Order: sequence, then C-alpha cells, then structure tokens
Amino acid sequence: MSDASQEPPSFYVAREPIFPRSVSGKFRNLKWYVMAVTLGIYYLVPWIRWDRGPNLPDQVVLSDIAGCCFYSF
Repeated sequence: MSDASQEPPSFYVAREPIFPRSVSGKFRNLKWYVMAVTLGIYYLVPWIRWDRGPNLPDQVVLSDIAGCCFYSF
C-alpha cells in the first residue's frame, strides 16, 4: 500500500449558511420604543418655534457652529 494514493486530511469544512432569526422580548421592545421617541425628538424639535425677540433665531433648539452659539428655549 502506498501513502501517495490517499488524499491528505482536509482542515476545512464546507461553509454552513447563516439565517437571521426573529428576536422578541421586553428589551427589544424597549429598544424600539426608545428609538421611536428619540427619532421623534430629532425630527420634530427643529419645527417648534420660540419667540426670543428681535434679530434672534426663533427655533427652540439651535446650534450655530459658525457663530459659536447654542440656543435652547
């Protein structure tokens, strides 16, 4: 018997497919709730107006990077 006729052992296995799972639970629901609230704040706050007086911006929250100012309420 000759060792040359035998194939060497394989150190690799065929790739197994990965499938996503559906995740549920109280922390996942909390994550979606927190995300909805923070995105709501992010998108709605620039549309809320606040009267500051003449020659001042009227947004509730405004970050003026060029003018080095931050306006909040």
